[in-house]
Amino acid sequence: MKKIIFSCIFVLIILLCIFLFFEFDFLKKYDQENLFSFVFVNYNLSRFFMCLLCGFLLAFSSLILRIVMQNPLASDTTLGVAPSSSFAILIATLFFPDFLNISKVLMGFLGAFLILFLMFIFMLKKHLNSTSIILLGLIGGMVFGALSSLVILFYPEESKSFLLFNSGYFTQNGFKDVVELFCYSSIALISLYFFIPYLKILNLGDELASSVGQNIFYVKFFALCLSAYFITLVVSFVGVISFLGLFASIFVEFFKIKNTRKEFLFCGFFGFFLLFGVDLFLQILQIIKGIELPTGGVLALLGSPLLIFAVFKMLKENFSDDDIYIFSYFKEKYIILGLILLVLMLFFLNLYFDFSTLSFKNMSDEILVLRSNRLVILLLCGVLLALVGFILQRLSFNPMASPEMLGINSGASLGILFALYFSLEYVQIFAIIGALSVLCFLFFLSFKFNINMQKIILMGIAIMFFVDALGKIFLASGDFKAYAFLAYTQAGLINIDENLSLFLLIYTSIFLLALYMLYPSLKIFSLGENCALSVGLDVIKIRIIFLVLTAFACALSTLCIGPFSFVGLLAPHIMKLLGIKKLYNQLFVAALLGICLMFLAYFISKIILFPYEIPLGIVATLLGSIYLFFMIRKH
Repeated sequence: MKKIIFSCIFVLIILLCIFLFFEFDFLKKYDQENLFSFVFVNYNLSRFFMCLLCGFLLAFSSLILRIVMQNPLASDTTLGVAPSSSFAILIATLFFPDFLNISKVLMGFLGAFLILFLMFIFMLKKHLNSTSIILLGLIGGMVFGALSSLVILFYPEESKSFLLFNSGYFTQNGFKDVVELFCYSSIALISLYFFIPYLKILNLGDELASSVGQNIFYVKFFALCLSAYFITLVVSFVGVISFLGLFASIFVEFFKIKNTRKEFLFCGFFGFFLLFGVDLFLQILQIIKGIELPTGGVLALLGSPLLIFAVFKMLKENFSDDDIYIFSYFKEKYIILGLILLVLMLFFLNLYFDFSTLSFKNMSDEILVLRSNRLVILLLCGVLLALVGFILQRLSFNPMASPEMLGINSGASLGILFALYFSLEYVQIFAIIGALSVLCFLFFLSFKFNINMQKIILMGIAIMFFVDALGKIFLASGDFKAYAFLAYTQAGLINIDENLSLFLLIYTSIFLLALYMLYPSLKIFSLGENCALSVGLDVIKIRIIFLVLTAFACALSTLCIGPFSFVGLLAPHIMKLLGIKKLYNQLFVAALLGICLMFLAYFISKIILFPYEIPLGIVATLLGSIYLFFMIRKH
């Protein structure tokens, strides 16, 4: 432990010396006396103390959450606390500026505490395990992230300053902010010092804590308040610093420190070391290359691989994969007939409904052509995504596998982001390469190391965080291409042109034809991998073919309507809830349900805030999140 601490201090000193050398050399050309000392005292020192305070606060908050939730991966990022606090501050910034001037910290605290308390109550009543808790937290973070994207799309100009602030720059803070943050946090830190003995008992387990007379509910309630307060302070003063607390708590976990106060001290020190070290490196990069990057965004990029590593190495337990069925009292053909009628009803509802008067009326030919084209595109994308989700669940034997939960859509979005900056002419190729790369990476981990699919799902969500962090960095830069990427991935159908629509139709036909030809192999494969091998089926070849088809389908759907979330997850699950048993009926019903979900999301996006249109991806994220909460509750 001592060697590691001295190594960290040595690395910090080396980085600091390099930074001071380059900064002094850079400032010499201005030929002003005492300029270096002025900048160092008024800018660099305040940045140092801000990193010190924020590093300790985030490390303390994550360590408290780890003890309360009894989960090695619990942190402000994985439990969705920082996104919820950031969303509350964004709402106050845009709509309640007077209240924000009075207390920005209070507004952020309300958002942070709400999600923590709801998760805590849900955990107590349902006895959720570690995997379920992390999934709930990540889903909550996705919801607040989607809501923030929605607000930013509606108020792009008003949100620019918030985006710059929220990305985690330390250039915006001076000594006044340092003093204010210290005053805000001092009482809470003193309270934590005297509260540590209760956390030490709680760390031994709920049963032992109860046996010695400790009121678990009140202790955990106060601990959650402290953690939410620490996170809110950081978000309020410097923005979202993702994964820093997770880094620190995981690092300390490896040393198995028995003294709780020492554990908090070392955790805080490592949080400061990591934050200040990354910030120093970015300052050196800015002086040498003129590239200014947000510290929070860079830490998010580093944290996504860490989350994959932590899921791979630290999360030990599983939860049941048993399917949920509502046994149908109707024959499957009647269910199929009902779904066909529902598809037709939703089609004509979206086609002829006047959203301004909330009534049906005859539309002009131009409007009918525009709407019918959009609905046909949604129909094709719904079929593709639903069948892709069904195939992925069959290939992985995991009921939660889907394009969005495995990060395939995020891989396609990452390809689009690179295409916007490097070669817009080959955007389709970049999207396909991104989706295929993510899919191959996840299935390689699954087959090579034989890890359970719940961990694969968490790794897919980590990839989503990685792409989101990249998007935030580009948004903070103020480049118009970054806003084009945000609109491209959220606004959906505005991306369509005639060539892309024709290509979508052709590929959907190819996909269905390939699925028809591979139907016997899929039927055998669904019986289990051992059974497929015993009858001579080339399992690896079949998987590769399906993975390539899936990657193309996800990339093309992302190009047409953006990374539309949860259709690939919901359609197969609702099909199972209906009790469909025959494989060809399952495929057909899943496709019909995918179309229904697309049409429903399109209708909701048009009607809620008319004449404004909510992005389809955000509507789907909200609908899918509700279903995921229900599914995790059942499991």
